[in-house]
Amino acid sequence: MKKGFNLLIVILILLISPAFYVFSQDEGYVKTANNAMVNKDYAKAIEYYNKAIEHQATFAPSFYGRGLANLNLDKQTEAMADFTKAIELKADYHQAFFGRGLIYYKQGDMVKAKSEFSSAVSIDNKTSNYYYALGNIAYLNKNLDEALVNYSKAIELDPQNGIAYYGRAITHKVSSRFEPAIKDFEAYLKLNGDKDGLQNEVNRMLGESRNPRKKK
Repeated sequence: MKKGFNLLIVILILLISPAFYVFSQDEGYVKTANNAMVNKDYAKAIEYYNKAIEHQATFAPSFYGRGLANLNLDKQTEAMADFTKAIELKADYHQAFFGRGLIYYKQGDMVKAKSEFSSAVSIDNKTSNYYYALGNIAYLNKNLDEALVNYSKAIELDPQNGIAYYGRAITHKVSSRFEPAIKDFEAYLKLNGDKDGLQNEVNRMLGESRNPRKKK
């Protein structure tokens, strides 16, 4: 999962959008910050989240958004503080639990990352990418059966989740289950093509799965 963390960051950016259409009295500041996030102008995003927080210090999405901006700037301590504050203000803020999980994931603390992702799932068990994240952790911990369960759940919840097919395909391949691996690699290519920069790698692994005895 060489690109696993970057793909999870992309997922978190996508998850942020719905939260910011409940603007309360800070619509101007938060909307500007959210637009900056979409444009990857994280410094500007932080500037406007700060303004929103100064104006209304109890609006959890402002802290969550600033946490995401900080995470994209690799300011992990600040991001953790912001995600934690968002949870303090809104105990069921599953996106913020997911954000904390990403920080632990990046730090290599898979035990804490799994705990945070599991907390997100316990609040919202309908988000496909939460299960994808749990699948990644299980795969990295070499718990392949658990990885398959989570990737499959991610696909069940969202049959268009191409990256979940990728994760499941690799898990099948490592387990020498080549036929299902081939099907999942093909599903990934059909859904995602090369938008994740993985097409060449997937084609290579497809070749290995189709001709396993020729693999060196």
